[in-house]
Amino acid sequence: MRAVRSSSVAILLALSLAACAGTAAPSPSPSPVPSRERPVQPSTGPSPSPSVAPADSDLALLVLPPEDPPEVRMAIPGQRVCFLVVLEDRTGSSDPATIAATAEGATVEAIEPAELVPGVVGEVWVVPDPATTETTASVTITASRGGDVLSESRSLPIFPMADERGADAEPHFERWLAWLIAEHPELGITADTAWDPEFVSILLVVSHYAYWSDEWEMTIAWHNMIAPYDWSEVHLRRRGTDAAPSLAFKVDSVSGGTEPYAITPPEVVVR
Repeated sequence: MRAVRSSSVAILLALSLAACAGTAAPSPSPSPVPSRERPVQPSTGPSPSPSVAPADSDLALLVLPPEDPPEVRMAIPGQRVCFLVVLEDRTGSSDPATIAATAEGATVEAIEPAELVPGVVGEVWVVPDPATTETTASVTITASRGGDVLSESRSLPIFPMADERGADAEPHFERWLAWLIAEHPELGITADTAWDPEFVSILLVVSHYAYWSDEWEMTIAWHNMIAPYDWSEVHLRRRGTDAAPSLAFKVDSVSGGTEPYAITPPEVVVR
C-alpha cells in the first residue's frame, strides 16, 4: 500500500481513534435479545437533512452517507460504492419518482430501483475511475416526479491503493456468519446465503469490510490491536428497508473468545 500524505494520515487517524472511543462502551440494541447486555454512550453521529423541493412540493430527497465528513467516504479505484437514496412525501403518497445519477471521475454502475417509491431505500452504485494519485470524484443523484426535480451531490475522495483487506476480513466474517446462523435464525441468514464482498473505508486502526446478500448489507469492523483490545463487530442493514444499520453485535476480544452481545448500531452506513 502506498504511503498516505501526512495530512490525510492525521485526518484518518483522528477519525479512526474516534471510532475506537465511540465503541469502547457499547449498549444493548432492540430485538433480537442480546446474550448479555452492557451500557453504552449514545451515538453522536451526523444527522443528515433531506433535499427539499420548492415550497409547493410534497417531496424531499435524502442521500446517505451525508456530505460531511467526506473522509469517512474515501474510496479506492475500482471499488463499488453504494449511496442510499430515500424519497419522502409529506402527503403520504406512494407515487414513485424516477431516480437518475451522473458522476465525474467515476462511472454510475446501477440504480436500484430506477422508479423509487417513497419510504423504500434505493441504492445508487458507482465505481471510481483508475487513479494513481489522490483525487476527488463527484456523484449527483436526482429524483423527478411530475414537475418536481430534486438533486443531491456527494464528493467522493479517491485514494490510490489496492484492496488489501479481503484476506484479513474473511476470518471475522466467517465467525460472525456462523454465529448469526446459529443464534439468530429469525434473520433468514443460512449457510446457503450468497454474499458479495466489497471494500469499504480506508480508515486506520479500525478496519471495515462489507458483504452483500440479496437481503442484507453486512459490515464487519475489527480493531487492529492485540488482546484484550482486539474487538470485532458486525453491523446489519436490511436492504430496501433500512437507511442505516438496524442491528449490531460485538465481541470484546477475538483471541480471547469472548461472548458476542448486542450494541447500538451506527447512525450511518460506512463507506
